Amino acid sequence: MRTLLLCCIGLALATILPAAREDEAVLTVSYAGKSVSFTAADLAAMPHQTISALDGHDKKTHEYTGVPARDVLSRVSVPSGEKLRGPFLRLVVIARTKDNYEVAYALAEFDEAFSDRTILLVDRQDGKPLFPSTGPIRLLLPGDKRPARWARMVNSLEIVQVGEDRK
Repeated sequence: MRTLLLCCIGLALATILPAAREDEAVLTVSYAGKSVSFTAADLAAMPHQTISALDGHDKKTHEYTGVPARDVLSRVSVPSGEKLRGPFLRLVVIARTKDNYEVAYALAEFDEAFSDRTILLVDRQDGKPLFPSTGPIRLLLPGDKRPARWARMVNSLEIVQVGEDRK
């Protein structure tokens, strides 16, 4: 019954919420004064990966397809690999969403030198585009025990430094 209700709500929102125009930016990424905007077509043209993950909300395993977030972050020249050290380890990625949800992640979580998991900017679930109530972009963190950091309707990623230099 709950699944049917969630499905009906998703379908209702899909008819109410406007879809992004093809040339409209769906994601903006910014760091150190540099900002890059991506359309759905821009993201669709980037290499995608598919993973299976348990959605903690509906308690079902789904196939999620999307762009590795590190590939998008590299477009604004965030430090990575051996360059991600010292004060750069205080960089935080803040994901903001259309419904005003905000989540902070350590930049190191996105880096292959620090973690084996791939954080995805998902644009498809089970082979279908996301509903407007969860998309057009969803940030998915496989391996998190709770889906609280799985941000839906993501429209911006901002990389900021926290803390102060101690000298």
